[in-house]
Amino acid sequence: MKCKIALVRDGSAEPGSRSIDEDAARWSEILRERDDPTMREAFNAWQAQSPQHAQAYARADAARRLAEMLADEPQMQALRRDTLGRVAREGAQRRRRQRGGWAVAASVAVFGLLGAIGLNLGGSWKVVDDARDALAGNVYQTGVGQRESFVLADGSTITLNTDSRVSTHYRDGLRAVTLERGQALFKVAKDRTRPFVVSAGGRQVTALGTEFDVYLSSRAFEVTLLEGRVTVTRAAKAAAAAASAKAAAGAAALAELRPGEQFVAAAKTAPQVRAADVRRVVSWRNGQIVFENERLSDAVAEINRYSQRKIVLADAHLASLKISGAFNTGDTGTFVEALTDYFPIERDTLANDDIVLKPRAPDAPLRG
Repeated sequence: MKCKIALVRDGSAEPGSRSIDEDAARWSEILRERDDPTMREAFNAWQAQSPQHAQAYARADAARRLAEMLADEPQMQALRRDTLGRVAREGAQRRRRQRGGWAVAASVAVFGLLGAIGLNLGGSWKVVDDARDALAGNVYQTGVGQRESFVLADGSTITLNTDSRVSTHYRDGLRAVTLERGQALFKVAKDRTRPFVVSAGGRQVTALGTEFDVYLSSRAFEVTLLEGRVTVTRAAKAAAAAASAKAAAGAAALAELRPGEQFVAAAKTAPQVRAADVRRVVSWRNGQIVFENERLSDAVAEINRYSQRKIVLADAHLASLKISGAFNTGDTGTFVEALTDYFPIERDTLANDDIVLKPRAPDAPLRG
């Protein structure tokens, strides 16, 4: 325990002693050098304290990566010399704690240096594009178990579910948003001159003024329409989408949804449009997960999204069990208790606090 506390203090400032951006920059540098489970746990605890921590880390990590790319630029070399000189003047003890101080300072200062360096960041390098978006405040994300709403410049609102990330790319004639992972509910401000286009999973969802939910996972891509109208198309070429709103929205539609409908594209099955239980789809906004005759494997995957503590099915036969019910997001314990109460299942707890579910032994006593 003492070791863990020391690590947290080394990676994150005591309350009020530094800005969130400085803490985020230090975490970016620390995780680059040492991303082991103990350090990652400490970082996750820091990030979970506030959505602002996740936002600051996205900016700082992008700045650090960009600073590394610009390491040979004269301004960055001057920053390194100035920072190392300051560290040396502050004494040996502080030097030991700030061996990576120049990179931290670069992360905090690099956005201001970009204008002086005069770089063109419109190139095709993805890392540059990602860094530019994060530094400009165009990246929004949540950590595991978090949900947060963000208001964009045009008045549109994005509500992010657990462990989700979007980036925005507004320009003349087009409001482009990329869902990089997770789930987001979009409430789009009406603007007939600028379509609102969400790209995710190789597809695009185009709207003018509407409300819809997009969920991107390893299992499926889902779009659920709450109100208004949206079209779903295959993703346009990146260059074409950047050049023209028509290119982003003009591809042949895979589907045009009406309120209460859902477009689903899952692996190994043809895309389909089906009626959706909208209240169940967006129940996460109220901190709930609702299952209705779901396979246990799918339910476990959904529960795991909201917690660092994971559930593992030790027997493949358990996957096909069906479950219904409503559970609070992040309440893994209650979910597991319900399973062991109503199914012939027992649990083991691993050293890392994860939970293993397995068939109950025939001679094991029944619960309750």
